[in-house]
Amino acid sequence: MEKTPKTVKESATVTHDIVHPGDTNSYGIAFGGYLMGLLDKAACIAARRHCTNRVTTVGIDGVRFFNPAKVGYILDIKASINRVFCSSMEIGVKVTGTPLEKTECEDICHAYITFVALDENGKPTALAPVVPETDDEKRRFEEALARREMRKRP
Repeated sequence: MEKTPKTVKESATVTHDIVHPGDTNSYGIAFGGYLMGLLDKAACIAARRHCTNRVTTVGIDGVRFFNPAKVGYILDIKASINRVFCSSMEIGVKVTGTPLEKTECEDICHAYITFVALDENGKPTALAPVVPETDDEKRRFEEALARREMRKRP
């Protein structure tokens, strides 16, 4: 059964968090694992919005940390589908943070996370295609294929 294509914006997600002392190391800087959890959760929401099936993380690529997120930073986590393959999809996720008493946000980190959709028996299932509309979405769509080809190399 053919699935109805969806636009990128139909599943795009923005979530927020604030860095608390328990999320940081002894220098008051957020743990990488804490940030990775935020990336994975936002990507999961975007994946679920795209397909409504159960989904699971199968890979995380291109994780880059740019600036430290310190106690009190307000974090904005944005996730959107870059490309859908058969039963998997690549989701781009970016975290920006706003320091205390400032209004300009800083890039904190980004990653590409691959999810697979599962049927009621826990087996991979076909996904609706994603339709990129903007120039940026089209660029990310093409780059996702290149990253997938790199991941498949031995």
